[in-house]
Amino acid sequence: MQKEKIALIALVIIVIAALSVFVTAVNTDIFENLFKEKLTIAEGDCADVNYIGRFASNNTVFDSSYIDYINKTNATALKIFVSLDKNATSPKSGYTSSMIKGFMQGIIGMQEGQTKTIGPIPPQDAYGVNKFGNGAIFTTQYLAFGMNQTVEVVNYTTENLTVKWIQIEELGVFTMPQLIIKNLQSTNESEMVIYPPPYYIWENATTVINITDTEVTVKTNPTKSTNLSDTIKDVRDGDKQMLIFPNATTATWDNDTITVTCSPVIGQNYTFETPGYTGTVNITVHVNSIIGNTINVTITNDQSPEPSYLDVTKELTFNRTYTLPRVYNDIPGMYISYFYGEDIQKAGYSLEPLAGETLLFEVTVEKVYKTSQETS
Repeated sequence: MQKEKIALIALVIIVIAALSVFVTAVNTDIFENLFKEKLTIAEGDCADVNYIGRFASNNTVFDSSYIDYINKTNATALKIFVSLDKNATSPKSGYTSSMIKGFMQGIIGMQEGQTKTIGPIPPQDAYGVNKFGNGAIFTTQYLAFGMNQTVEVVNYTTENLTVKWIQIEELGVFTMPQLIIKNLQSTNESEMVIYPPPYYIWENATTVINITDTEVTVKTNPTKSTNLSDTIKDVRDGDKQMLIFPNATTATWDNDTITVTCSPVIGQNYTFETPGYTGTVNITVHVNSIIGNTINVTITNDQSPEPSYLDVTKELTFNRTYTLPRVYNDIPGMYISYFYGEDIQKAGYSLEPLAGETLLFEVTVEKVYKTSQETS
């Protein structure tokens, strides 16, 4: 019996040794991987992850890195720089920190190869609590440029936005805008925007005198008749263009109209500075001639040798009252985020389609890069 036990033990030892040799020969990584410490995601790391996003309310899938999320195949892993600062620069090219806060917080601490469900993620940690839509109220100066207007959304789709000017009674005395949007669907500038008369020469000189459902009538009370500008100023009234010359432009008015008259010296140079792409640009306006109601000038600058020639109006007469639109119709979707996105966000709304939703993410960490431990 004792001999049989010894023989059996010897046989087991031989089998284990043989298996060890075989496994080592076939795959030397098996024992390494068996005892290798799994990499854990920390803030500052980069990671490749696959995910399936679902609405917490009904478990419906709204997004996935898998083309076939049922079988979890044909995936394009999301390349994440794990940072709660969306503006942070990734140490690894092609990785982004643009994911929502709840997702980022959820993957911190996950290990390479691990799968888990993150969530439920509440709207405030996802795409925002208040979804932008009909009834939303925000303030912007990009409807009548240079003038703050509080507006309410009348109709909103991803293609178009229509808003109505509200809280007009609270406006008080204000400065008139330099241009007003009319039809941004058009490609013709004269149809896209309106250039009202240059009431904005006089700051805080305009008041509202009548309000209807679609229009607001205002009246400007000029505050000075001389020294209208310290520098040359380009102003417009529809398709008419005028240059306000310092110490050479005056204004007169009665109860109904305002007249602005320019009297520059023929042959004189008027200079001013303006910001340019590469710094300050020095511009010189030379008065060539004054014939009737037309002033001809040559314009040069210190960054371009080519002069330009321009005819501008000498005298401009316009009404003291003006009618502003109260409703801005069908602003194209391409302008919504560009012009109004920041103002909408300041008002507490989100343009994201998933705003207001509580979300779940099933996440698998495919690869972890310990960039948080790298030193420059």
